[in-house]
Amino acid sequence: MPIQEPPEYAHFTARIMEICSTRAPWHRRLWRAGTLQVGRELRDESVRPGTPESAIADLRKHCRHSLQTDNGIADRGQALGNLAGIKPGLTYSDHAWVSLREHLDRYNQDYLQTWATAFDAAPDPDPRRRIDIEGAARRITAHLLDAGMHKSSIYAWLRTIRDDPSTVLSIGDFLREADARLKKPLKLYTFCVPVQSSPKFGGSEPPPGWLTAQQTTAWKAQHAAKAPGVSQQGSFLIEVSAHDINTAADRARTRISNLATKLQLGAKKPIVLNPSMWSKDKGNEFPAHATNRVINVHAFERLGHLHDLDTVDYITNTLALVQAVRTGPPHVAVVNGWAAIESLMVGPADEQDVIAARRFALIVAASMLRAELSWLSRSYATVHSGPAAEKMRECSENLDRAKLFQQHLHNNPPLNLNAMDALALDRIRPALANPRGEIEKITDILTREFTRLYRKRNMIVRGGQIQESSLHSLSETLAPLIGAGIDRVVHVGLKYNVRPIELSAIAETRTHYLAPSTPTDAGKLLELLEF
Repeated sequence: MPIQEPPEYAHFTARIMEICSTRAPWHRRLWRAGTLQVGRELRDESVRPGTPESAIADLRKHCRHSLQTDNGIADRGQALGNLAGIKPGLTYSDHAWVSLREHLDRYNQDYLQTWATAFDAAPDPDPRRRIDIEGAARRITAHLLDAGMHKSSIYAWLRTIRDDPSTVLSIGDFLREADARLKKPLKLYTFCVPVQSSPKFGGSEPPPGWLTAQQTTAWKAQHAAKAPGVSQQGSFLIEVSAHDINTAADRARTRISNLATKLQLGAKKPIVLNPSMWSKDKGNEFPAHATNRVINVHAFERLGHLHDLDTVDYITNTLALVQAVRTGPPHVAVVNGWAAIESLMVGPADEQDVIAARRFALIVAASMLRAELSWLSRSYATVHSGPAAEKMRECSENLDRAKLFQQHLHNNPPLNLNAMDALALDRIRPALANPRGEIEKITDILTREFTRLYRKRNMIVRGGQIQESSLHSLSETLAPLIGAGIDRVVHVGLKYNVRPIELSAIAETRTHYLAPSTPTDAGKLLELLEF
């Protein structure tokens, strides 16, 4: 049965399921780091040689704000004070650094238990003092993912709870169970990766983990009999440790990508790995390449340019870079994701590459509100009757329908929206009264996330650090946002011949003059990226 939620906290678990769903639209997915992830990045950057003071100052500010506003931090970061002692050039033995490390470890140990206690308490009569359900869902989901749970596993677990009539849990019970799962020892998972051509090994014995074609056939018959068979000339066995099978599969894919690169570059005769692998633990097939990153650039199809053989150079270059964000290993996705943004948003007169983060963030923020209002207007027109819904159904363009819906909201109409649409509407209502403030707020949040991408890219390019665990979650979280921003850049470039930097500059100027919408005027919020 569904997790028992007080009316004030209704749809909390449904929102987590939506965030974790592979079918969620890009504008409803997770798009910010968890509190402790931000703290660990401050900890790590402060001892990394060459980190500028401006980067540490930005991280200190972000970390303080995250700690102070998170119900999962019992003292709201008071023990850490203002973090003034965290600065560039620290060493692992410095007092301030050790203190930060120890506090973060304690916060991490208690995080979900502290959230559980907060949800166990009766909701405050004052709505302003209650737990913010949207913020809680995002923070807790980010923590679970950062701690090593896979979003597909979280979704499946919550669905099992929902569909089991014998299970009765509160939100606090669910969080305590999640905490217990994360504190269990990691489990060892085994995957078999067939190869399509037999390699020649030096020496008298094959390397550990290699199975001949005959051994591979026997292994599959014993451990993955129901998985589809493939033509193979042997296989590699890969073992990884993880909290769940889906996280294990992702970690195996990273190792497979590294192995494939070595085999392609190091062998005189190409050795091709099969695109799928078999799981010993599940007895079935998993894709052997990255599958969870979403990059959609549908502007070509919308504008009738999908089958054009040629397009403008900056779009061609960006598509070449962003392809690896969908299919490459995490470190490649991070490097190419930032390269795509930088190629669009940095000009010859710009002294700092990181300026691209804010320029791109503004485009994504404007696209996000537009996408949500378009989605909600379509939902409203589908399930409602009356003159307003009829006028929306007559619209051939998403933009026109979204404007009508935006105006209609000022009449406080009765709404028959599903739970997720209702939560989404609550999230964007402030933009009706204060569009400039909301655009700037979302832009600030996204700027921090794209700046994180920039710093991780520097860590990889300048330090060769490709194995950091946060790269996987970062690449998955930001991939849909990168795709959405590029989609709008392509749309405006092909339709209006406006280049990316010009688009960002115009949108920034228009944001300054945004005014609230009214029952008779939708205002210019939805036209920030229109010409």
